[in-house]
Amino acid sequence: MVLEANKSFGWPLAGITKRLQRHPAEINKLTQFRQAIEDIPRLGIEILPVERHLPPLAASLSQLHGLLTNDGFILASMQDEGITGLISHDTDFDRVPGVTRYAPG
Repeated sequence: MVLEANKSFGWPLAGITKRLQRHPAEINKLTQFRQAIEDIPRLGIEILPVERHLPPLAASLSQLHGLLTNDGFILASMQDEGITGLISHDTDFDRVPGVTRYAPG
């Protein structure tokens, strides 16, 4: 959604999430992100549920590694599933021992 807004509206990536939050009518104009979401299963990507035991772990990991809440949930889910590799632009994961981050091209 962020990349589509950047391309469609010419908005800079810096601060784009807050800009979308301030202009919800613009989100209605975006369509490509829906196709990307629908393509996820065809790419062999599994979406993991947030199990009841993960929020406390996510909070602990957020504090331990200085991560934002969403990143803590990602890390908690990874640990719970035994996943060590992550494709992300987010360099905050680089400071987490045992996680290998792969930057998309």
